Amino acid sequence: MKTSARNMFVGQISSIRQGMVVCEVELTTSSGLKIVSAITKESLETLGLAQGKTVTATVKAPWVVLVKDGKDVKTSARNRFCGKISAISKGMVAVEVVVDLPDGTKVTSLITDGSATSMDLKVGDEICALVKAFSVILTVE
Repeated sequence: MKTSARNMFVGQISSIRQGMVVCEVELTTSSGLKIVSAITKESLETLGLAQGKTVTATVKAPWVVLVKDGKDVKTSARNRFCGKISAISKGMVAVEVVVDLPDGTKVTSLITDGSATSMDLKVGDEICALVKAFSVILTVE
């Protein structure tokens, strides 16, 4: 499978919480990183998801929200990955920001130039990458 999504996490399903329409699926990577995805019950069944099954979670870079001093910020985003900025690539309209997590995972965010300027982002800054559970796509082989 090829995809344009920049962020991919491979792990095993560590828990499933089923609702009437939407289910919450948590996967844990080999390094212990946890990612939560909200998918429909139909998708859960169609993909044959069960605890212990290996899945890939993907997140497009524009869906990753960056927050400075974000460790204690209250937000509806279920996924919070805090680390340090390792790279910034500036364009005319958008800026790509790469965040290195303590376990070695890289999370890429694509934000507007205006946001990057107002946040005064620099390589080495501590930052948190936030992702809503509804923005996490699960795939199986």
